[in-house]
Amino acid sequence: MKTFLGSFPSLAFAVCVACSSNEGSNDSASAADSQSAADASTTAAATDSATTSAMGTTTTTWGITGTTATSAATSSTAAGTTTNTASGASTSGGGAAATIDSTANTSSDDSSTTGTTVPSGEAFSVDYELASDVEPSAPGTIGIVTWSIADIAVESATIEFGLDTSYGMTAPVDLEATNFRTLLLGMKPASSYHFRISVVSGGTTYVSDDYTIETGPATDAVAIGDFTVHLPDAYERGFMIVSYWQGQDSSVAFILDADGEIVWWYDAGSDGIARARMSADGKDMWMISPNNQGGPLRRVSMDTLDAETYSETVGSHDLTPVSGATMAYLEYGESDCDSIFEIDPSGTTTEVFESDDVLSGGMCHANALRYSRTEDAYVMTDVSQDVLVINRDGSIEWRLSELLPGGMQTHGGRQHGQHLLDESILVFANAGAGQNASTAVEYDLTGAEIWNYDSGFFTANLGDVQRLPGGNTLVTYSNDSVVHQVDSDKNLVLEFDGQGSNIGYVLWTPSLYEPTPDLDL
Repeated sequence: MKTFLGSFPSLAFAVCVACSSNEGSNDSASAADSQSAADASTTAAATDSATTSAMGTTTTTWGITGTTATSAATSSTAAGTTTNTASGASTSGGGAAATIDSTANTSSDDSSTTGTTVPSGEAFSVDYELASDVEPSAPGTIGIVTWSIADIAVESATIEFGLDTSYGMTAPVDLEATNFRTLLLGMKPASSYHFRISVVSGGTTYVSDDYTIETGPATDAVAIGDFTVHLPDAYERGFMIVSYWQGQDSSVAFILDADGEIVWWYDAGSDGIARARMSADGKDMWMISPNNQGGPLRRVSMDTLDAETYSETVGSHDLTPVSGATMAYLEYGESDCDSIFEIDPSGTTTEVFESDDVLSGGMCHANALRYSRTEDAYVMTDVSQDVLVINRDGSIEWRLSELLPGGMQTHGGRQHGQHLLDESILVFANAGAGQNASTAVEYDLTGAEIWNYDSGFFTANLGDVQRLPGGNTLVTYSNDSVVHQVDSDKNLVLEFDGQGSNIGYVLWTPSLYEPTPDLDL
């Protein structure tokens, strides 16, 4: 973990001591309250810890083993407070490489001015590391930042980060998290990333220095084949959450960025993952089995450092976020037809829908599930019988089979993924273009077909559809190991393949920090 401390002469400076769970204590050495610039520089390079007296309170920060620092330092005393100001500091050593651009270290207090931005680097204490520094098997593309700011009542905060100082990505800070612990998600492997912290208080934005963090190597735990953007101007850039339900690397859930690079991964140790989905609060990734006999749900925190298997659950095929940490999934563990259960991270489950009285008992096979926040309703697919829109109280709102002129045989009588929109519904029809050709088909809410996409690919198992915010559609052909993004005119915008493995349900999202857009479209 890298630790950087600054001083802000007009503020009482409180040091944030942030240590990861696998760090041991280092021996500490006390630095004098006041010293010459030369002494401060020598001490910064040679000691592993320092004790600073501020406003009569002594706080200690532990140094970084194996790290050296060089700085031009000064000491000043104001109102009985000793502060040490280091400019031009740089560090090198174990863990994530890092540098400080201290040009923004401006000692000024504009807290009485509203609607202004104040460069306040010296007021921040910032620690950071990679998830792989904590657990070597974790991705080196996940940054973990903890920080504090002296004498500022934090009303809101964000961390901007990106490949240069224009940043481009923003991580919201959970003010309830210990030391404001924040993850940097979506970073490419083997790259240098910049980040800075912005704090809003009383109408003033306080901005930290710019820091850099070097990400770890690309993973060899999972691989994809070709990733080709055919129409860059029509391409809706974002992340895709992917898994393989069968074949090589089928125990790994992973996230692709808009350039086709794997930026997050987790090996669940399971035999196939039909769906991997983030919770609505963005804190966890949940995974479910494709097995027709069902299997236990799995959950891992987004830093991949906290994992749990829910051995009492018998889930299969699909799950969906609902709100906060609550998820819903298809439960196969009962003797009657399949059900929708909700679950939270504690493992508490609640049955919200039982299909036994709705679907034919001997043939029921629920296989796809989505939740609509707009409708406060679930959409559940049965492979051969129906697509059901179900109120969260468990009552049936409507059935697609009753809208279509020929029932579910209108599109071949076999379906998996679906996406309920404001005035229509998308369905992945496995045999929609014949026995060996699948289609994505869209119906309005009277049952009239208004759009379809037939690529010639086919999958008998799974298959998924998602309408994107800009109007494109994501279509997944699971067994043919192909995913397409197409525009409204059915032009192929993006294609990637799973290198021969059977792809599970795939989800597109513009951000890894907010609920996925399918919840509201």
